[in-house]
Amino acid sequence: MHAQRYDPAVGSRITHETAPYSALADVYDTIMADVEYDDWAEFIVALARARGLPGGRVLDVGCGTGNATGPLHARGFEVIGVDASEAMLAVARAKLPGVTFVHGDFERFQADGPFALVVSVFDALNNLLDDAAFVAAAERVWHHLVPGGLFVFDVNTPTGLRDLWEGGLAEGWADDVYYRWVHTYDPDRNVATVEAYCDTPGGSFTEVHRERGYDEAMLRSLLPRAGFEEIDVLTYPEAEPAPADADRVWVVAKRP
Repeated sequence: MHAQRYDPAVGSRITHETAPYSALADVYDTIMADVEYDDWAEFIVALARARGLPGGRVLDVGCGTGNATGPLHARGFEVIGVDASEAMLAVARAKLPGVTFVHGDFERFQADGPFALVVSVFDALNNLLDDAAFVAAAERVWHHLVPGGLFVFDVNTPTGLRDLWEGGLAEGWADDVYYRWVHTYDPDRNVATVEAYCDTPGGSFTEVHRERGYDEAMLRSLLPRAGFEEIDVLTYPEAEPAPADADRVWVVAKRP
């Protein structure tokens, strides 16, 4: 049976509100089916190799359902994933039984290191809503890297969060899942809020997600506080220096 379509005239068919990345885990891969995770993995590997990193163990922080973990694993890397959502990890473990996944949040995670490369993709680090949280997470990454190891990640900038979707709305069908996600941005706090409504064959729910934007100046200020050096802020897929008005940037930082 197909989910019923949201009708603003009668109100949403919300049955319950859930914590971020809990109920969403069951339909996340369906909604994100077109995201270019495999291309991102290739980009990450190219960035790392261009900086002299031939191989080694990889840690995927904020791995979610393993959509970036899998392509890195398929390229021959030994990868461990870490995420704060047990629901997302359950999906990841089912998809990738040969990969180790660890439960832990950004600021306190502990994995069996060390690692040559730590990655975090699809604006996972935007979930860190203040400077202290970002630095704490970056310090955890630093402690899991070998000397000379690399931290590669992407983030939405304030520009990207301000202009996330035209009209502040993303709406549609993904197979039998109807989604209607409403976006607002608070420029004073530099925080975007997404009310993510999903109607699925198993029921409907809403999750509220918040992200903070990070621009180049912020990144070049915060990452050295965690001990990182040689910081590049780049475009995708060109790997060129990002312009000031970029909506998303990729970052490579090195542990000395």
